[in-house]
Amino acid sequence: MKRLIRITTVVLIAVMLLPMAVACAETTPTAETTAPVVTEAPAGSVEETTAEETFYAASNIPSDLRFDGTTVNILYWDDHPNVEFFVEDQNGEAVNDAIFRRNAKVQEQFGIELEFTGTPGSNPKMAEFVNVCVNNTQSGADACDIFAGYSMTGATLTTEGVTQNLAEYEYMEFDKPWWPSSLISKATIHDGVYFASGDISTNYLHMMYCCMFNKQMMIDIHGAQPEAIYDLVYDGQWTLDKFIEYTNGVYMDQDNDNTASAGDRYGLVVTNVHFDPFYSGSDLNVLEADENGEFYLSPDLYSEKTVDLLGKLCALLHDSGESYIKESVPIFAADNALFLVDRACIPATHLSEVEFAFGMLPIPKYDADQDMYYTCLSFGYTMYMLSAAASDPDAAAATIELMAYQSYINVTPAIFEESMKLRYADQSDDAFMFDKIREGVVIDIGRLFTTQLDKMSYSIFRNAANTNGAGSYTSTRKAYEKTLGKKIDDINETLKKLG
Repeated sequence: MKRLIRITTVVLIAVMLLPMAVACAETTPTAETTAPVVTEAPAGSVEETTAEETFYAASNIPSDLRFDGTTVNILYWDDHPNVEFFVEDQNGEAVNDAIFRRNAKVQEQFGIELEFTGTPGSNPKMAEFVNVCVNNTQSGADACDIFAGYSMTGATLTTEGVTQNLAEYEYMEFDKPWWPSSLISKATIHDGVYFASGDISTNYLHMMYCCMFNKQMMIDIHGAQPEAIYDLVYDGQWTLDKFIEYTNGVYMDQDNDNTASAGDRYGLVVTNVHFDPFYSGSDLNVLEADENGEFYLSPDLYSEKTVDLLGKLCALLHDSGESYIKESVPIFAADNALFLVDRACIPATHLSEVEFAFGMLPIPKYDADQDMYYTCLSFGYTMYMLSAAASDPDAAAATIELMAYQSYINVTPAIFEESMKLRYADQSDDAFMFDKIREGVVIDIGRLFTTQLDKMSYSIFRNAANTNGAGSYTSTRKAYEKTLGKKIDDINETLKKLG
């Protein structure tokens, strides 16, 4: 029955958005970050797709849509963590070749050329990237058509007034599974979509938060087969309480030094920069929008639910003796942890050589009444934007849409294959878990406006969890609400100026 459910889900809904591949360090440039490059579609040599298109949701882009002779210029952040925008040629690696085919297919179908221009834009370089984009819109004939930048730059460039509303272009299909549903439900600005991400960004898939588990350890310690854990997910019962229950009884002082150290065995390993998904995974927000499209501080931030979540999380992280938060991935890779909470790129970058079997699970629900599994993204992924100075905005918008669709049918399966060493189309439990994680990615507008909110969109909750501050959490409410309220007012005033 579960297999039938999965097949139906993929065919009818085709799911949402996925992880992994080449390198996960959010500040390390890849070999592709060279000078401007044109990826040309070799005449008559492009494979249509590697995936069976009938397995996926269909695109409504007309097959005869053409922009013959048009060059679409993409200005991108070239210090991104994982290969995403272009590759020189096919080399036999799944993700590399899928990106090559995607670009070639877009060029061939539309009769266009894609030209990529790179400039630094990672977290430390965000301001420089924004300046380059703003200046580029004033460069006349040399202006780029598409900006592809670090996730936080989307909101900043929108407030600068140099991006267009993608929702106004007829070829954009934001109701399709290659775009996250929360892009429309939570991340719109006055009914407009000024920046977008999803399958189009390999780094979006890499940066999804998930929960990895050691299958053999689960059997040895709890007598639970992996299928039983997957069944909890299928049945909607993979909750925070169940997660905590399975972390119990795992700790062992393996190095016999009578202290909790990196050489011991733990129920959970996670570092403080990765506490955020517990908040998002509990269906909690930082900002929300009212009926007029204006943002306000979500009552979630200091709700009883958040206080309860913090209490449970702090007890697990600091009091249970089952967690280690100073180091994580090396401990899990050494077969010394049952659970690891981290980004979906980790299997490909750090676990490809491990000798034990591991699986991937969604971030647990707050409770069984929660309607679905949610997760957030680490910040090192790409937002795609249509420049206000695009020479042919119809061609540029259609290019964004077709790149997203071709990524969905070609690149996403390759990422799953490279990370999990399985074929996505084989309908395994792991593929279903991958889908559930992807389907539940939440784009909280508060996280996108992190720069304008002085990082408080994540630091308030993260710091409380890191310092075991559940008991004093509400004491900060008045001060933070006042400070955040002023900053949110400033954001709203700026956004009112959008056309």
